[in-house]
Amino acid sequence: MSQSSTNPECVSNAQSPHEVLSRASTLESELNTLDPNGGYDNVTSNWALRPAEYNDSFLRGSFSRLLKESEMLPVEQRLVAYDACDEHEVKAGLGMFRKRLDARRNTKPKKANKQLLVCTPFDPDAFNFSKIRNPRERILQLRLHSGMYTILSNKFPLFPKHMLLVAQSLVPQQMTLGHLVGITELLQACSLSAYFNSWCASASVNHFHCHLIDELPPTASLPLVPGPLINGQRCLVPQGFPGFCYVFEASTQLFVVDAAVRAMQEDNQPHNMLFTPRRSLIYVFPKPLERPERSFELYPETVGGPELIGSFTVYNEMDYDALTQASAEELCRINTAPLPSRLLRRGGNDGVDDGAVQNVGGSSNSFVPSSRGRPLVPASRSVDFVPGAWKKMRAAEGIAMTATPA
Repeated sequence: MSQSSTNPECVSNAQSPHEVLSRASTLESELNTLDPNGGYDNVTSNWALRPAEYNDSFLRGSFSRLLKESEMLPVEQRLVAYDACDEHEVKAGLGMFRKRLDARRNTKPKKANKQLLVCTPFDPDAFNFSKIRNPRERILQLRLHSGMYTILSNKFPLFPKHMLLVAQSLVPQQMTLGHLVGITELLQACSLSAYFNSWCASASVNHFHCHLIDELPPTASLPLVPGPLINGQRCLVPQGFPGFCYVFEASTQLFVVDAAVRAMQEDNQPHNMLFTPRRSLIYVFPKPLERPERSFELYPETVGGPELIGSFTVYNEMDYDALTQASAEELCRINTAPLPSRLLRRGGNDGVDDGAVQNVGGSSNSFVPSSRGRPLVPASRSVDFVPGAWKKMRAAEGIAMTATPA
């Protein structure tokens, strides 16, 4: 028999069965309850342990509460200006996409025009989410494995129950491995999706945040098929998506996603991302280094996360009527681009001419032969590294697909 079992002091300090059960009941209560009518001081450290239906109920209830509180206030005082999916929303399908008409969104302050560097340092003098005036904008504080985050209300929603996940650390709008872990942890315990806009890719505040939406957006409904090797690992691609999109399993490929993001940051390549719940998929949408002028002719807004995940919003009837399925597909083609070539290379230490790849694939994702019937960029140098490029190039030349490239 051990000494501790006969020590009177140890016996007196041991927990009785009743005390153990009492603590278990307290923990179970903490796991199953968060009050959506509570204050902005809600803090949870066990989000991932809570049943998803409770987390969903809390987030939806919190959004609905703030929306109701805002109804009778002037727009400038509202925490949520309107419900994006109420009776005033006008929408129609565009093939796999949808278009929306919502003039209310046009009251949102415009983002800064001069965004030149994806990795722009954090500016403490500029607006950031620590400077919000009304503490009731803070729906929940989350202690996740990778740090502290806050879920905030979103005054100008584009999607159902549209909220923000914001880092409490004063860090710039740059995706990191830690943020990837945090977003994945959050979504594994709820039914919401999330999307991310890098700086230079539709982000308006240079303080890390992503958008939470109570919807599996249209792009995520496309079937997934095997895609190219990225850093030696096979990714997936959404079948039928008209632009460049690479899909990864968060459970096994988080480091591959991190490598892809760091490569885009190093190349100053803007990017958007989509995170889906439960199965935890990460969709990566690299963008061209420069926004095509043609994009403004087709759509008055910047094409960012909302559009690439399937939803185009305009503010007047003329733009709404002009937006067609063909234009939506072209917008996705010209506003996405391949990942940096060093992630796609088939061997050796040298990459390829990324500028050439983007010029060929970024404008329309079609490969136009030169006047002599040969591609403008040699397949062995650049085009051959773009997913599906060889097939398109040979089709453009009218050559039968009878062999595979060396």
